[in-house]
Amino acid sequence: MVVGHVYRKLSVRGKTVVLRPMAWDDLDELLAFVNGLVDDKQRGRGSDVFTGFERKVTREEEADWLANRMVRIENGDMVSVLAEVGKRVVANGDIARGHYGETRHRGELGLTVTAVYRGMGIGREMVKVLVREAKRIGLRNLEVEFLSTNQAAIHTYQKAGFREVGRIPAKVHRNGKFLDSLIMARQL
Repeated sequence: MVVGHVYRKLSVRGKTVVLRPMAWDDLDELLAFVNGLVDDKQRGRGSDVFTGFERKVTREEEADWLANRMVRIENGDMVSVLAEVGKRVVANGDIARGHYGETRHRGELGLTVTAVYRGMGIGREMVKVLVREAKRIGLRNLEVEFLSTNQAAIHTYQKAGFREVGRIPAKVHRNGKFLDSLIMARQL
């Protein structure tokens, strides 16, 4: 994707949200974003959200992660969309193409929005962009996995044409409870 490309702009509570692809120079904002998710978790915000982050990451770890992502984007194996308010990343989403020859037609979607910006429709708009971009790179179907207690995610993905295809019992252990994950999928 071309640097500076904007997928779309929207207004949320009087603020302009820019949806755009990830870029090499997003390192510091992505580091702040991911470490903010850890802070959200520690404050008890987003108990229905599973980010996979249990500790803050270092700049070097985030640089390695970003380099991997950018190579995959440049090779056509991934599409990404960031949501920015001002110059601050408030959401990050991507679709990764299957790794094996027999699975290169499918993509796995991941999306996280910071606690302060959840419930405002940003995730819904990002899913629309990601689905469109998945079609553009030739994917035939998509899947997404998240905590089964995340009603907002269920609603967002159902509206985008996904349907439940499975569950993984007790995938996450949090606060003394085991939580199932939900898998949804759709064809493009």
